[in-house]
Amino acid sequence: MGEERGRTKDKTMAITVIGGHTLEHLYAYSFPVLVTAMYADLGLLPIQAGILSAVRQLTGGLTSIGSGFFVDLFPHRSGQVLAFSMVLMGVGHLLVAISPTYSTILAALFVASIGVALWHPPALGLLAQRFPRQKGLYISLHRSTGSAGDLIGPLVTGVLLGFVGWRWIMGGVTPLALLLAVAVLVLLWNVTLPNLVPVALGSKLKAQLVGLKQAFRGTGMWTIFTVSATRGMGDRSYVFFLPLYLREELDKSFLIVALHVALIAAPGIVAGPWFGALSDRIGRRAIIAFLMIVSVVLSLTTVLGGGGIGMTASVALFGLFHSSVNSLTQAAAIDEVEGRGLDATFMGIMWGGNFIFGAGSALVVGWMVQSYGWETAFYCASGLFFLGFLASLVMPASQGLHLRTAQE
Repeated sequence: MGEERGRTKDKTMAITVIGGHTLEHLYAYSFPVLVTAMYADLGLLPIQAGILSAVRQLTGGLTSIGSGFFVDLFPHRSGQVLAFSMVLMGVGHLLVAISPTYSTILAALFVASIGVALWHPPALGLLAQRFPRQKGLYISLHRSTGSAGDLIGPLVTGVLLGFVGWRWIMGGVTPLALLLAVAVLVLLWNVTLPNLVPVALGSKLKAQLVGLKQAFRGTGMWTIFTVSATRGMGDRSYVFFLPLYLREELDKSFLIVALHVALIAAPGIVAGPWFGALSDRIGRRAIIAFLMIVSVVLSLTTVLGGGGIGMTASVALFGLFHSSVNSLTQAAAIDEVEGRGLDATFMGIMWGGNFIFGAGSALVVGWMVQSYGWETAFYCASGLFFLGFLASLVMPASQGLHLRTAQE
């Protein structure tokens, strides 16, 4: 594919976007580990821990939806949006670190969560546009570098909590994020060249809304979103409450907690791209249905493992399949709107829906844990994954326009 003069090359864009995702995720799974320290330090209740997660998810959801629309309206600003994402992430986590009370921590999380959520719509939209025949693979590679951050972050956090307080760790990402922001701004300044023909924003926004309405006709897109939302809700229940279950119920050390969280991330680094490439060849639906039903079982065996090797094995197996579903549902959604110029919009809606529904599940599960015990989180996760499995059975096969055309 020839490069337009002055435009960032595909290879440079892909390396920057996919590589930068690692730092963006360093604190994604570190946060649940840090919450175990915050929980004791601030004397929190399970519902208050759930509110911490809910604030992150709800803020992230609304930001993702809005930023997706913005990026499709101004695609030539994608690089600047990605750099701004890193700035807000760094500043937000610093504000959390210096916040003196629970309420001010919630306010600071608002800023940090906006930064984290801004990354995904432009990043995934760019990858889908530049690599239309391999979107499943490249979106999964993006997810895999996120998983690498999810692996490194909790392990480092678990070790550091033995020596320093959670506030120092929370603020440690700030200099790294600001440095990466500068690098992203330089490398991706011209990631998409501006349209030299004047565009009426009102007309373009109207066209976006019409395109969205058309995409949601029938049941195909709705079932994809249902699978994505239930997966996100189940993941929030499992991943966020696992460290608290290990720490509060099973009295495990910070390092053991961190190792189990890392086990969720590590296998997906390799498994994610493999599932993504396979879905580019045979379709998304069968793979998603398989991953969902396996997650139903593993959520149950995690809590039934009783804190022994069985539980650890269940966590590791859960990690093998954990990150792939979201990548595949994102690719499936883009398959349905391919060629309409709505890639970032749908990435924003997908992530936004996951975050918003995840916020609701964090609150509900937090209340149920407080009322019925820590094990409840895993039973809730299993039930949510089962609902997603049922929805996956009727979602479109989704192989992408180029494959469907080739088969006709």
